[in-house]
Amino acid sequence: MPGMMDNLATINSFLRTLIGMVVLGGVGAAGYFGYTSYNAKEFEAKKQAQALAETEQTLADTKSRLSEAKAEVASKVAELETKNAQIVQLNESIDKLETSVRLLKVDHRVARLTAVDQTSDFVNGESSTLIEFVELNDEGEPLDTPRQFRIRGDVVFLDNWIVKFDDKYVQDNDLERGTSLVLFRRIFGEMQQPIDGYPLEEVGSAPRAYARGGRMSDFEKRIWDDFWTIANNPAKAEELGIRAAHGQAVSMKVQKGKSYKVQLRASDGLSIVPEIPQPTAPIERGA
Repeated sequence: MPGMMDNLATINSFLRTLIGMVVLGGVGAAGYFGYTSYNAKEFEAKKQAQALAETEQTLADTKSRLSEAKAEVASKVAELETKNAQIVQLNESIDKLETSVRLLKVDHRVARLTAVDQTSDFVNGESSTLIEFVELNDEGEPLDTPRQFRIRGDVVFLDNWIVKFDDKYVQDNDLERGTSLVLFRRIFGEMQQPIDGYPLEEVGSAPRAYARGGRMSDFEKRIWDDFWTIANNPAKAEELGIRAAHGQAVSMKVQKGKSYKVQLRASDGLSIVPEIPQPTAPIERGA
């Protein structure tokens, strides 16, 4: 009997404990539910604030990357513009260089030689050539009436004074020093002494091919009037932009009936080359 009573007491105590735990659990659950329900808006607000903060951080990161990208693009654009400017300058330099080189190589046609006739003396074996000489303008038109000279031999010499200017003046197409100047002095054959040659232009006269505007400029007159003094005075020559001033005689072994053009290179002296005959149109005959 006493053992049964102890067991009942134990069961009763267990049930009370269990009921208490259930009641406490319910109260706790109810309290938690009530707490969460009461603070739900605050929780939601914090959640939204956190989400907003994350979004703002993401946006800030995106803006930062965008700014970096814009800065990089701006740098590339500036670099490209610099390179384009350099390309433009290089193209301008190339154009100027090509123009300068072209000006240096310009050949001015200044005269024509024609071997009108050639004869040979059977007694002494000496030959002679009738030469027609005429100075030309840049269009190849005669500047005066052609003159004829009979020279001894078949090699003709053109004695001349030549003035060559510094390349920079030629390259810049300077008005007065943009090309070499020439003064024809005399014409003679290989079997003659230069002093026995035929005069072409007298010192002090206006070179026909280089008298600008129909008259000799003061600059040219100063050069021709004082030619040998300038030629022998490097300081005076440099003052006038002259690279070289000297006499020369160019020659050509001519053939009867052929014409030869005398050319003056802008940066150099004279040359004599055969003229290429222009083809003539065939004559149409009637049926």
